[in-house]
Amino acid sequence: MLIELLVGAGVVALGTIALKALRRSQVPDKAEGPGAAKALPPAVEPAATRGAPTRIDGPRGLRVGDVLLYADTELWLAGEVYLDEEGFALSLFHAPGSSRGSWVVQLDPEAREMALVAPSSEVPGGAVPTELPIGGMRLSLRRRGQADVHTSGEHLPPTTERARYAVLDGPGGRTLVVVDFEGGDRLALVGDRVGREMMDLLPGGDLEV
Repeated sequence: MLIELLVGAGVVALGTIALKALRRSQVPDKAEGPGAAKALPPAVEPAATRGAPTRIDGPRGLRVGDVLLYADTELWLAGEVYLDEEGFALSLFHAPGSSRGSWVVQLDPEAREMALVAPSSEVPGGAVPTELPIGGMRLSLRRRGQADVHTSGEHLPPTTERARYAVLDGPGGRTLVVVDFEGGDRLALVGDRVGREMMDLLPGGDLEV
């Protein structure tokens, strides 16, 4: 009788152990529970952006649609001519209707340095020299290059896919920007450099100074 009781107890114990093991195998791992973080699939670049030029906007470069306030003048950036020389070279924003200058040139990727300029007819034809008298001032070459041209927005002059450009500086921040579109026209803009701290971005943007 004692032997039968021991055998029965052993069977019950084995059954209990097997049942607990079965239940453990059916309980999902905590790492896979409802509150667990799940691995996300790798991000896929939108098809619309693949192959597009890489833009370097710093903490915040200028953008089409921005409205800048300079002194008592509002500058609406209606369109952009972006020069890409294996990265940022220049951005020229047309600001139609401005009395202080119809173009804003972004001279560095973060728009820390800009120039408020207007078209000039003083630049002679041919290659831009290293020195050039404009408006009674002698301007000197700061840099030049060749770049791909990308445009966005509206109110822009005719452009082509490639251009040569030159930036010249003079006393008091005087600046000349010349863009020769290959197979197209020349865009010559002259004016004065303006620091970002002198420009305010009106509500709707987030340019930080």
